[in-house]
Amino acid sequence: MTNETHNPQHQQAPADDAPHAHKAPRKEGKPDQLNMDERKAESRQEALIDESLEESFPASDPPASKQIT
Repeated sequence: MTNETHNPQHQQAPADDAPHAHKAPRKEGKPDQLNMDERKAESRQEALIDESLEESFPASDPPASKQIT
């Protein structure tokens, strides 16, 4: 603990002095966030299929395709 005394000149500024936020202009409509997630999922599925093909080559049976839900 320090032995400093309270100095009223070093107080935090009141919240009323803070600048207010303003809305940014919208660029081109609402972004499609689900579309991006869907693309990532499709890329992941393709990568999993490619990996299973590489791991099973050469083999007489093709890799079983399964749907992830």
